[in-house]
Order: sequence, then C-alpha cells, then structure tokens
Amino acid sequence: MKKDKNIKSYYSSNQGMFGIMFKKIFITLICFSFLFLATACQAEKEAVMPDKPIEISLNMTAKELYDTNPEYKAFQEADAQPMGVTFQGYDFPGYKEPTVIIKYPNGELSIDGVMSVLAYDDDEQANYKLSKINLGFLFNHKVSGISDENAYKKMMSFFKQLQDKGWTYAKNLSEPRLSPKDSFTFATKEGGNDFNLDYTYPLNFEQWMQLSDLQIWQLRHGTDVFMNIRINRQSDPETGNRHYLISLDVFDELELIKQGVMDKIHARD
Repeated sequence: MKKDKNIKSYYSSNQGMFGIMFKKIFITLICFSFLFLATACQAEKEAVMPDKPIEISLNMTAKELYDTNPEYKAFQEADAQPMGVTFQGYDFPGYKEPTVIIKYPNGELSIDGVMSVLAYDDDEQANYKLSKINLGFLFNHKVSGISDENAYKKMMSFFKQLQDKGWTYAKNLSEPRLSPKDSFTFATKEGGNDFNLDYTYPLNFEQWMQLSDLQIWQLRHGTDVFMNIRINRQSDPETGNRHYLISLDVFDELELIKQGVMDKIHARD
C-alpha cells in the first residue's frame, strides 16, 4: 500500500522537470514562427546533426550519457539549479531533432523527433545514477502544426507500440476498480481525475477531443520501471494552428520512493 501511495504522489507533484521542458518547447515554437527573420534560428537550422540515434540507459551516469554519444557533444546542455542539482541532457535546434533510444530493464523504446533530453543529476553525489529521464517532442515540427485528427492517430499508434512492448496501466490500489471503458467516463466527468484514464482503452476521435488539454497517462513496465506521458494541446491565438507537446518521463522504483518521501516532508511543512 505504501508503494501504491508513492505512485500517486509522484505523478501529482513532479512538476519542475516538466516546466523546464515545456519552456524549451515554447521557445522553439516561437523560433519556428520567425525562422527566416531571426539570426539565431537560422544558425540553428544550419547545425549539422549526426545520423545515428542517441542512446540512453536508465540509471547511467551523466558521464556515461555523454561518453556514449560523443557525436552529440555540441548539443549537450547542463542546466544548473539551486541546492546542488543540475539537469543534464541535450537541447536540439528546430528541424534537426534526432531519434532517441531509451533503454530500461527488459526493453527499449525509440522516439523520433526529440527536442530535449533532461535528467536530474545530484551534484553532491559522485557517479550519481540518472534514475529519471525526460524526453520532450512534438508530433509535428512545422509552423502549421498538426490537425487534431492526425495527432489522435499518432498517439493511438504510439500507445499500440507501448502495449506491444509490455507496458501496462499503472493502476493504484486506492483507485476505483474500473474497466478501461469506465476509466474514460470517470476521468472526463466533473470531479473526475485525469490520472485514472487507462491508456489501453481504445479512444475514438470524439473521445480524444473530450480529454483535457493537459492530459496525463501513467504506465508501468513490470514492477520496476514507470512512465508518465503528458500531452499539452496548444492553439496559436493568431493562426489557430494546433500543436501537441509531448512529455515522456521514464523512471525507476527508487525514484518513485524518493519522491514519495519528499512529498511527506512537504506535507508536514
């Protein structure tokens, strides 16, 4: 039961990394809009991108991450934070996003068009293992964005890929005992909870459009790897163009437990 509560608290409070990732994506979208006017954006467009995927393994160190991918040294980024924390990873220019292969116990996942890679690194611990990896990407990198219909098809295809790889819905023991279909009804009704939506439920397009513009799915692979998928559906206020920002957060059980401990400390403050 304690482990189950940790799962819930992790998803409800883990906001910092997502904020940084979405900030980077918003900046990139602005850069797209002025691509032919902004010198910085033009310089990024001319950057040479290696033709091999980036390879990441859950629980590798920051040094191992960079040593494994020397071709991407120009895109490394270390974002120092207060209290001895640094977000290690990569930040890629518009129209030059690579494929990332993230490996975890008993499996791996390939993601195309990744815009940013972020991983929490503790500066006070030598050889700190990166137990939480965040990937940020868009379904369509054009200024014109993507239609809701195409975004729906891409997400359903992605979900099918995850199911084929053995990912399941990370249901908490404290949640209502709902079928996949009923989970949609519960998640979208007034007073419901987005976290309760079972990703294995085959949404139709009308149901897809009923989801929150900031929807979250929680998954697990076996008992020791977890995933948080977050979509942020945005509309350009001037053009009406649609953009789907995707955050993919992969982490281990230790990270889940650590977050649960921090939540209890904050609750007492």
